[in-house]
Amino acid sequence: MDKQDKPIIEVSKNGPYIVRDLKTLRNSKGIFIETGPVMALCRCGKSKKMPFCDGSHLKNDFSGEKKDDRVPDRIETFHGKNITIHSNRGVCSHAAHCVEILPSVFRKGKEPRIDPNDAEAEEIAKLIRMCPSGALSYTIDDVHYRDYPHEPEIFVSKDSAYHVVGGIKLNDPDGSKPETEDHYTLCRCGASKNKPFCDGSHFEVGFKDPKN
Repeated sequence: MDKQDKPIIEVSKNGPYIVRDLKTLRNSKGIFIETGPVMALCRCGKSKKMPFCDGSHLKNDFSGEKKDDRVPDRIETFHGKNITIHSNRGVCSHAAHCVEILPSVFRKGKEPRIDPNDAEAEEIAKLIRMCPSGALSYTIDDVHYRDYPHEPEIFVSKDSAYHVVGGIKLNDPDGSKPETEDHYTLCRCGASKNKPFCDGSHFEVGFKDPKN
């Protein structure tokens, strides 16, 4: 893919995501959705044409602003014997792969909340590579790993976020930047406190997308 054809997501003010030059868009069932050179994807959570915008944001006073009580961006580092784990809860989408698959390492409700010594380094690394939001990354032998090869794609997760992979540039007039453009998650329920990024609020508001 030529650099000039690299997909771009533009965050419109209190409106949809304007996606340009994206070739691959899939729903949660793995079914490919027809794309065009320019698409408007819903981020207010109310469109009747999910995942596409139908103008509903104009009727429900949708605001794309961040909330003051959001979890702030802050990278915490947890050193282990064979692997160091980096975590930014500010961009976490709470997909929960980490606490469900390796609960002894990612210790929900305990301190320290991450223990890098309680599993094999490669097992931890493999799990971190599953993190859709970019909140987790790792260092082994002084090499920081946070980018993994993907073709550009947006995956519309079931009743959840847009999973963006493949180095798709995000242009936000408010200056928001993902932890890595290699992979990040964007809110589509309209309730995140850290817009445009997903913060797991779709669980709290019971967001449902009957088409997905």
